[in-house]
Amino acid sequence: MKHFLKLIRIESLVLVAFMQLIIKYGFLNHIHFKDALGAPQSLVLWQSLSDFQYVLLVFSTLFILAGGYIINAIFDVDTDHINNPNQVVIGRPISEKTAYNLYFIFTCLGVGMGFYLSRVINKPAFATIFVICAALLYIYSNGLKQIPILGNAIVALVVALSIVNISFFNILPAIYGGNEFFMKTLVSILTDYAIFIFLLQFTIEIINTIVNEKGDATYGISTVATSFGIKNAKIIGISSLVLFISYLTYYLVENLAHNLYAVGYFILFIIAPLLFVAIKLFQYKLNNEYLMVIRILKIVQITTILSLLIILLSMQYA
Repeated sequence: MKHFLKLIRIESLVLVAFMQLIIKYGFLNHIHFKDALGAPQSLVLWQSLSDFQYVLLVFSTLFILAGGYIINAIFDVDTDHINNPNQVVIGRPISEKTAYNLYFIFTCLGVGMGFYLSRVINKPAFATIFVICAALLYIYSNGLKQIPILGNAIVALVVALSIVNISFFNILPAIYGGNEFFMKTLVSILTDYAIFIFLLQFTIEIINTIVNEKGDATYGISTVATSFGIKNAKIIGISSLVLFISYLTYYLVENLAHNLYAVGYFILFIIAPLLFVAIKLFQYKLNNEYLMVIRILKIVQITTILSLLIILLSMQYA
C-alpha cells in the first residue's frame, strides 16, 4: 500500500482535496446574502451540486491528478533513479504494466465523473475541462515538460483549475437575475484564489527542476534548471513569488484594507513565509534545503486557502 501511495503522491492529492473541501464547507456554505428583492438568502441553498455530487467533483479531480502523477512516474523512472531513488516504485514493487493500468483506470474514472457532473448541471460542454486536464498531464509527461517554463506552467494550471472548477460546476449554473451580482463576486474571489495557487504551484515546479537537475542533465532532459542554470532557475522562482506578493498586496488594498484582522493574517501567515523563502532560496545549495522550501510553499498554499475562513470570520465577528 505504501508503494501505491507513493506512486499517486498521496500528500499532493490530500492537499488538493483539502483546498476544495475547505472552499465549500468552510467558506461557501457559511455565506449569507440578500437577493435583488432584499430577501435574505443562504448560499448553502443556492449551489448547483449536492454534497454527494460535490464529493464526486473532488474525486474526479483527484483521479485525474493521480493518473497524471502515475504517467509522469512511468516516463521519469530513469531520472528518478538518480534524483529520487527512494521514491522509485515502478519496476520493483509495482510493474510498469500495472502502473499503466492504474493510469488508465484513474483517468477514465476522473473524466467519466466529469461527464456525469456536466450532465447534472446541464452544461455538457464543461466536461471538456476534465478531458483537457487529463490530456495536458499526459502530454506534459510525454514531452511537454521539456519545454522550460511552459511545462511548469501547465502543471500549475491543472492544480489551479481544481479551484476554477468549483465556479464552473457549483456557482455559475446557479446564477439567475436575483443573485447575479453576488454570485459573480464569488466567482471573482475564487478566480483570484486560483491565481494565488497557480503562482505558488508554479514556484514549486520551478524549484523541483533544481532538485532534479542532476538526473535531468544526465539524460539530456531540458528543464528550467538544465537549460538556464540553477541560478537563473532561482531567479525565475523568486520572480514568481514577487509576482504573487504583488498581486496579493493589490488584492488586499482593493478588497480588505478595512479588515485589519484579515490583513494581519495575510502578512503573518502568507507574505512573511514567502519573503523568508525568497531570501533563503539564493542561499541554499543542497537538495534537502530546496525540499524544505517546497514544504514551506505547500504550507502557504494551505494558509492561503484558510484565509477565506479568516476573512469570513472577521467580517462576521469584528
